[in-house]
Amino acid sequence: MTAALPADVAEVCATWLALVDDLAPGLVTGLHVRGGLGFGEFVPGTSDVDMVAVLARRPDDGDVAALEESHERLGESGPGAPLDGFHLFAGDLAGDPDDCPDLPCILHGWFDPAGRFDVTPVGWHELAHHSIAVRGELPAVWTDATRLRAFTRGCLTGEWRGIAESLEKFPAESATEEASWHVLGAARMHHLLVTGGPTSKSAAGRWALTAMEERWHPVLREALRIRGAGDDAAIAPQYADPADRGRDVAAFVAHVVASA
Repeated sequence: MTAALPADVAEVCATWLALVDDLAPGLVTGLHVRGGLGFGEFVPGTSDVDMVAVLARRPDDGDVAALEESHERLGESGPGAPLDGFHLFAGDLAGDPDDCPDLPCILHGWFDPAGRFDVTPVGWHELAHHSIAVRGELPAVWTDATRLRAFTRGCLTGEWRGIAESLEKFPAESATEEASWHVLGAARMHHLLVTGGPTSKSAAGRWALTAMEERWHPVLREALRIRGAGDDAAIAPQYADPADRGRDVAAFVAHVVASA
């Protein structure tokens, strides 16, 4: 799909493309953004720009060095939200991401020449169905609904079970404004398992207010208020005591993990 990008997102994409084109002419043939942007959600000052860069060839050491330098220069120029994502050969998208080789990845300014950040069924699905083309046409992208659900369930029963246990053990962690990330991240995966499709963090929180029992509404509204996307910024604080919020955050994440 194609759509207009927020001005600061368009700027950071254009800046990076100019940098990488200068360092490695012809290497990057496509740039596509996904994540919240693909669902029409971008929160300035909070959201990253989740991207997939399509390369003309399997990158050699010189290409990887050019990609790394382009992201270093982008960070130094500081034009806006950071780019997070991976760089791949077009043919890598045609198959299961588990069969994809390690890729040059960038996350919060940290470049990994052979990583797997977002090289997952969710990443492939979002790219195929909820992405915006900045440069080039999107190649054919493999997707599989059964694998998408299984991967998401595995995230909840694996990594997120550990997060739930940590939040219960260290309640001060769940009392901070990181509560928004924990609650909406869990709600996002719950939404996928129930509906079969992904969505943005804030949209998942709003959906959960209609789909989940009232017991969880205060912590969901609090998470939406903290994230502050659109009208959510006007939601009144739901807790007078951060410790109460922390207990509800821990309980909500544990509930979603158990439901998986």
